[in-house]
Amino acid sequence: MTLQITLMQTTDLHGTLRGYDYLADKPVDTGGLSRVATLIRQCRNEQPNTLLFDCGDMLQGSVTCDLLARHELNQTGAHPVIAAMNSLHYDAAAPGNHDFDYGADFLFESISTAQFPFLCCNLHRTGSGLIPGPPAFAPHRILERCFRDLQGAMHRLRIGVTGCLPPQTLEWDHHLATEFHIRDMVSAVREEVAAMRKTGCDLIVILAHSGLEIGDRAGAENAILPLAALEGVDAVLGGHTHARFPGEAALPHPAINVETGLIHGTPVVMSGFWGSHLGAIDLTLERTAGAGWRVKQAAPRLVPTGTPPNTPPASEDPEILSITRPVHEATLARIHEPVGETRTPLHSFFSLFANDAALQLVARAQAGFLREAIHGTDLADLPLLSAAAPFKTGRRSGVDHYTHVPPGPLTRRSLADLYLYPNPFCALHVTGAVLRHWLEYSASLFARLDPDSAAPQPLLRDAFPGYKFDVICGVSYEIDISRPARFDDNGMLLDPEARRIRNLRWNGRRVTDTMEFIVATNAFRAHGIGFPPELGYHPTPEIVFESPVWTRDILRRYVTTHSPLDFEIQRNWSFTPLGGVRSLVATSPTARAYLHDPQLPPVEDLGDMPEGFMQLCLRI
Repeated sequence: MTLQITLMQTTDLHGTLRGYDYLADKPVDTGGLSRVATLIRQCRNEQPNTLLFDCGDMLQGSVTCDLLARHELNQTGAHPVIAAMNSLHYDAAAPGNHDFDYGADFLFESISTAQFPFLCCNLHRTGSGLIPGPPAFAPHRILERCFRDLQGAMHRLRIGVTGCLPPQTLEWDHHLATEFHIRDMVSAVREEVAAMRKTGCDLIVILAHSGLEIGDRAGAENAILPLAALEGVDAVLGGHTHARFPGEAALPHPAINVETGLIHGTPVVMSGFWGSHLGAIDLTLERTAGAGWRVKQAAPRLVPTGTPPNTPPASEDPEILSITRPVHEATLARIHEPVGETRTPLHSFFSLFANDAALQLVARAQAGFLREAIHGTDLADLPLLSAAAPFKTGRRSGVDHYTHVPPGPLTRRSLADLYLYPNPFCALHVTGAVLRHWLEYSASLFARLDPDSAAPQPLLRDAFPGYKFDVICGVSYEIDISRPARFDDNGMLLDPEARRIRNLRWNGRRVTDTMEFIVATNAFRAHGIGFPPELGYHPTPEIVFESPVWTRDILRRYVTTHSPLDFEIQRNWSFTPLGGVRSLVATSPTARAYLHDPQLPPVEDLGDMPEGFMQLCLRI
């Protein structure tokens, strides 16, 4: 006797309810829950036996979500994301780390109207001493569902579902540390699976807000590999890293089969981000006398909402469009509010390989805010630096994912495009040694170039996120990419002898290990996410100033008081010359209008790539 069941998944929606890019202020023909909804309904029409899950990070990450969290849209009733998910009849969801970004109270208020359970087995309320308190969410839920077999007979199955999120959540959102206790995902899920199996579950599904990396160390952020190896687990739905599996998330490990979508023999799916794909695992279950139901066959797959020009986009679901129309119109009204003017083009087309105005604008705004805040204190005597990183650098997020604010009026949309995240402001007291290590981590973005090679070489390491590439203004330095990287993309030490940062200077003076600085940055960076765990800081960077004010609001105040913006880009970092070695990098075709930028190294336009990017050849 056999049953066919399809597990459907969304993850990392980040409040992307519609096919509309509010930062570019235009419709887009891919992504959005409205398009995923069409695929969900199609799947249900084709397959009567389905379950629908989400793996977290649905309530944060869009302009709309930021405005909702600050109560600027006069929203009443259910949170629009939850209302849309209710209309699609989700069976369960797991929270993601970014769902806590606006505070735990906002999260729990938002999900209070959900008509489906939120599950997480490794997060507890703070207890007494070392003993954790009660679970913050239901640790698991046994779903009882009736499914029709191939002969038309109905069967009631018990599906055990649990969720988990990275232990690092309490580091990234440090304000949660006094409210919650968090455990290693793998050990917590192992216990929950055993408990569910004892109740006689026919199927066990894990909703993991976690990605895929090699290793099985306790407390890992990305634990799909060991989770899939747990006894009793029938399917793992992942996310967090915005990667896709089966597909690009493949890693060289014998247990990972990118063709079949199986890891340790367990079906796994990760469906990208922003509604780029619907994840699905097609299961064939077989029941034998005395043995109950077991998975006979599993086929994970990804269904794109549209990747033009190769795939026609899915249509947007009318019900989701209707539910989200009020908040969509309110968001448009807000983002069109004027805040100033710029005469300098602000973009991120070259942010990963040249000095640019957009980052330097953010750095100037941060520095001005900090200078005013510490005026009259002992901190005012320290050299003041400012760190900023680009958030929109294309790559995995696509050819349209760049900041682009041409000369002209500035609106609230422009500010959100320039500074994507709701990060509160922070300042760190660091030594010259820490500053150098910080820059070494940023410089690990780059691939190592062979100066003796005549062939063009890739400039960037694919796995290293652009948002970790901090440019620190107020000092000058060179990056020698003929030398090996000191860190990997997760901040693990690769080579303790590796040194790429050269000629690090402040006010023309060589920076020594014992010099002291104060650095303007954001809370996300200051509380550890941007600092690699293997740095071994001596002393540890000290947070000397914190503010609940978002950096975007600091930027808004700066723009308002300094408008119209018209400034010269400072050349505070550069590549160490390597004799004109050729290096390849991709950016948006829109960048052609700015190839005359004097901050660029010698550059050649090699034309457009199949993915839509423009390929450049730099001479280093």
